[in-house]
Amino acid sequence: MTYGEFLKKLIIFTNTKIMVIANETGYDISYISKWCNKGILPTTRTISVINKKLSKVFANEIVMQDRVEDFFISFSDMIEKKETDTENLFDFLSDSIETALSVCYRHSSTQDSKSAQVLKPSMESNLFSHTQVLENMIRNIRQTLLQTEKELTIVWTIDICKSFQYLNALEMVSKSPQNRIRCLAALDLEEFERNPAYYMKQLYLLLSKNKTVFFEFYNGKNLKQTNAIVVEDAFADILSIDEHGNLDFSVNITNPNDVKTLFSFFSQKMTSQDLLLRSCTSKEINRSYRTEFYSGSKFHFFNTYGFEFLLPPETIDHIVETAKSNTKLDITESMIRTLQITWEEIFENQEICFFFLLSSLYEYITSGEIYYTDIHYQLQVEERISHIKNIIEVSKKNPNIKFVILDENIFASDFMPHISVYANDKKIFLKNYSAYETGIGPHLYIIHDKELIRIINTSTSHSLQNPTLYREYNSETLESLLEKYKSLIFRMMHMA
Repeated sequence: MTYGEFLKKLIIFTNTKIMVIANETGYDISYISKWCNKGILPTTRTISVINKKLSKVFANEIVMQDRVEDFFISFSDMIEKKETDTENLFDFLSDSIETALSVCYRHSSTQDSKSAQVLKPSMESNLFSHTQVLENMIRNIRQTLLQTEKELTIVWTIDICKSFQYLNALEMVSKSPQNRIRCLAALDLEEFERNPAYYMKQLYLLLSKNKTVFFEFYNGKNLKQTNAIVVEDAFADILSIDEHGNLDFSVNITNPNDVKTLFSFFSQKMTSQDLLLRSCTSKEINRSYRTEFYSGSKFHFFNTYGFEFLLPPETIDHIVETAKSNTKLDITESMIRTLQITWEEIFENQEICFFFLLSSLYEYITSGEIYYTDIHYQLQVEERISHIKNIIEVSKKNPNIKFVILDENIFASDFMPHISVYANDKKIFLKNYSAYETGIGPHLYIIHDKELIRIINTSTSHSLQNPTLYREYNSETLESLLEKYKSLIFRMMHMA
């Protein structure tokens, strides 16, 4: 009996829900379904832990349902019945099921190995037409993800500006990966500058749709003729692309030695170019980066998750207490206080523009949720009211503070931005809130290249010359707006 057949039989016999198994093992429902129905196997490094967890789930169900005798009859071909006292019954069932799962896994692994040997000669190099390229690529990446526990690295030498539609296909495999996905991709700055407003939006959507992927973008100026996609230890696609960026066909290479050679060549060629953007977790960022960022000028902030700026001092005190009580946070009180002082200084006289979508503002007003650096905090209604008052008070003192409500039609109606943008005249970084909530993916995207920063800032300035895209408020007009809708805002705050 194969591993999938035996697992499926256990699930049906015990009437165990897939969700229960997913929660116990820590794997997505789709993966477990593939173990049962698609012949996909867990990796050899994880199978021992998975079988142990599965056996305990099934043993518990059998005992709780009082179906011990039925179990031994139904599974007599795999598990031998032995006289066991009630006290040790659970352990015996669990050990027996774990052993049987391991036997089935070894059997299935052997069969897969034999099949792979038979297929190998015909799979080492294949030619795919344009209709098959994406399907083949995603299928191979998905299979590789299921079979490896280490970081998966993808080298993508095709200019991003020409391949957004293809690179976005990673969304199909990056929603809940078991391991870290790293993607090294080429970005042609000359092409990017030809239509920066369009490409900025596409770049933002790419990061948003693939929030679990650790992207690194490199200057693609010297990579224009290297149309390759290489996944480490898996496969390589050498592609033919027409002048419009459409894929004609690809040559798929799976020979391990060839893939290793190609990966080494293209990854070295990629990383020898100028780094434009990199992804990292909050622990991987240089501690001095935030301090250096706020030493700049002409700040632009696109806020998608609450509004952590212009908080009153008493709210900062509450956030400090939250950080102290959360032992998982590697954040000191001194760092929070330093950031507080830094913000107070720049809010006194710097040019600052805060961008919002109305939907994001509604969400903050009703929930009060923010992330202050890495700290999740929920402002109570009274704190939100104090926050609004402090926003008006501080912005009155500094006429250079502006608030911009963007047109909701900038994005599709079913798209909810979850990445905030922090920019000044010299530095830009983005904050991925999904990674804070799920623990998967990069917390931050840092743009390193001065030329890319210049292009983005120039394009943003040009966009602000088109008043049809936004509504701008200063302290006076904002105060009037808040006064007009005061009762509505108050009701919204009490909705949650």
